[in-house]
Amino acid sequence: MQNKEILGKLATIFSEVLSKEVTMEELDAQADLLEAFHMDSLIALQIIVKIEQQLGIVIEDDDLALELLNDTGKLMAYIEGQSERVSS
Repeated sequence: MQNKEILGKLATIFSEVLSKEVTMEELDAQADLLEAFHMDSLIALQIIVKIEQQLGIVIEDDDLALELLNDTGKLMAYIEGQSERVSS
């Protein structure tokens, strides 16, 4: 899965959970997603669950899940790595 495809899917997931339009550009420009979108831990968990369901990956550690939402680049790299592992 390529970065643009991942970013598009993340924008859809964030839009669904936050009940507002979130663009790929907004996600790409945000370093700290938790702060930028004013997410509490419950919303963050909902996003992580949707990422796992819609992208077919598993994020094992709860601490890691929240850490990934602190940085768009880390989140995308993690998803790409997990997707490659699942497809091989």
